[in-house]
Amino acid sequence: MEKNGSKKYIIRRLAALAVLLAVAAVAVAMFAKNSARRTAHREAMDSLSLEMADDAAVAAACPGVTYSSNSNGGIFEYGTSIVDPLCLVGEHTGDISVADGSQIDTSKVGEYDVTFRLSCTDRFGKRAVKDVVMHYTVTDTEAPRIEIRYPFIALFTGDKYDPMENVIAAEDPVDGNVTCSIDTDMDTTRAGSYSVKITAADRNGNETAAEYTVDVDEFAPARTPADGIYMYSVRINRAANTVTVYKRDENGRYTIPYKAMVCSTGDATPLGTYYTYDDPSNSKWSPRYPWWSLYGGVYGMYATGITGAILFHSVPYYSPNQNDLEYEEYNKLGTAASMGCIRLSVRDVMWIFSHCPKGTMVEFYDDAADPGPLGKPEPVHIDTSSPNRGWDPTDPDPGNPWRNS
Repeated sequence: MEKNGSKKYIIRRLAALAVLLAVAAVAVAMFAKNSARRTAHREAMDSLSLEMADDAAVAAACPGVTYSSNSNGGIFEYGTSIVDPLCLVGEHTGDISVADGSQIDTSKVGEYDVTFRLSCTDRFGKRAVKDVVMHYTVTDTEAPRIEIRYPFIALFTGDKYDPMENVIAAEDPVDGNVTCSIDTDMDTTRAGSYSVKITAADRNGNETAAEYTVDVDEFAPARTPADGIYMYSVRINRAANTVTVYKRDENGRYTIPYKAMVCSTGDATPLGTYYTYDDPSNSKWSPRYPWWSLYGGVYGMYATGITGAILFHSVPYYSPNQNDLEYEEYNKLGTAASMGCIRLSVRDVMWIFSHCPKGTMVEFYDDAADPGPLGKPEPVHIDTSSPNRGWDPTDPDPGNPWRNS
């Protein structure tokens, strides 16, 4: 009995051991398989990589976008483009997508976090996913541009003047035309020199400022200079059809550019230096009157003699009436169109008439490449189909219909 019982016991123990060994073998196999899966997944994860494109590649992929990269993303300049973040990717392994499908709107200044999702399948068929978060900023660093016509504006007391008339453009590269604010103490009822400051701001708060000066003078033609001192001299660039007025410096020399005018010269316009006159014995013309009869049966306003028959005067009129302008000739200001006299707009010839008395120095020269230190003003052009075409638009007369159109 004891012998048989001992055998059964041994058999049971061996069977149990066999079960344990089988279970252990299964556990070892499962562990090995799981370890292989983990290794495969880690290898798949490690194989996922992302390299962002350089600035030149982004510029090629996103025309019109200004971009600079950094270690954790990049910076976009404010604009109008919608940027697909995938355009910012250079090299990558695995499949790639943007986790939330987001885009970067360069028309909205702000911060953008973009999650790039990389994925692949390991050798056991399991998906490996890696998220890479990059940070992008849209910033507006460009201020609006203000362009003004002239650094100086000359008015007469009582003139109505809107400071914005001297602003050619106020615009932002993205926002387009922007609103301007004006800061000035200008009072056109009183003679004096006034500063006008124009400020333009874009929608993101960037500001630009420009300034110019408005001189308001009494219109009282001076027959002789005060104390024998001439306040101004005039230089006329025949080749560029511009007039530049100079003021005296502290040494009494005429070196300070003060005012520029566009004019028309002609074949008979001389070279050299002369002095304005108002003496009947000096010339049969002796022109210093609001109207002067010109060659060809036409008339000029506010003529001032320079030398012989060469005068400053307005663009010709068919008759001595302010509404009878040769408007086609007016539209030639800035080009050689006269017989030799210096044609000016009414505004400018009034200024010469009022501020350049007998004896004012006038110099003629040629320099086609350089119109003068203040540049060449843009001439006013008349719409020849307008019913106002017979009036000079710069004529300060209250009855000038251009002033109310």
